[in-house]
Amino acid sequence: MHSATTHTTPRHLVVLNVLAALLLAIIAVLPMVWLAGVAVSDATVAVNRLPTPAQMTTTNFSGAWQAGGLLRPFINSLIVTCIHALLNVFLAAAAAFPLARTRFRGRDTVFVIILATLMIPEQVILVPLFRTVVKMNLYDTLAGVVIPFAVSGFGIYLCRQAMRSIPREMDEAAAIDGASSWQVFRHVMLPLTAPTLATLGVFSVIASWSNLLWPLVVLQSSSNYTLPVALDQLLGMFSANIRFAYAGSVLAVIPMIAIYLLMQRWLERGLLAGAVKG
Repeated sequence: MHSATTHTTPRHLVVLNVLAALLLAIIAVLPMVWLAGVAVSDATVAVNRLPTPAQMTTTNFSGAWQAGGLLRPFINSLIVTCIHALLNVFLAAAAAFPLARTRFRGRDTVFVIILATLMIPEQVILVPLFRTVVKMNLYDTLAGVVIPFAVSGFGIYLCRQAMRSIPREMDEAAAIDGASSWQVFRHVMLPLTAPTLATLGVFSVIASWSNLLWPLVVLQSSSNYTLPVALDQLLGMFSANIRFAYAGSVLAVIPMIAIYLLMQRWLERGLLAGAVKG
């Protein structure tokens, strides 16, 4: 007769894991603390020191907003981000539907090609993308920022995995009721994959809002600048007053933190939605 044994993690390993987690958390949070500290410090505080409560001020934020002219870039970023997120979610779901729910010749090959695009760095395709945008007369326009990245391979993959986890009986029941492929997609697939679509939307918003490289290349007029490009210019404009630039960066980060906190419960559900069936 064999007695049951319970395996427990040694206490020293638990302590080491906790210490390692705390160290990683500190490394991740320290740059943000320093950024916020410089943004709220007055002119008497060195940029390599955190201010005391008596040395904190909010004038840097108003100064950065007004002197840097961040209202127009903020609106441009809002437009670009919303359109990009909506396009990416819809197009990714539309592309994933036939890849997940129908059988056609070359389906797996198409999917492999889509996955292969994930391994191509953005910097590699920057020149051909720029030439294409110029030929399409989209240079120095917000459309030129959005259209080349309207859909991502990652988004298609994420939606496909979520749709593959849905039982095929749902499609068959809808087809028996006379639903077309579009109706199955709209009334069955989209509602059932809502957590995944919300997750993809959050990822799209964060990526588009913080994107600097492509807007910096394709935009020339200051009236068309997005917020990251305007902040890059702000850093050069206020090199003698770094607090304005840091305050502008904090203002740009706040909307993303708010969106993450509001959508946090959707993120976990969406990421795990496609884990049932690969």
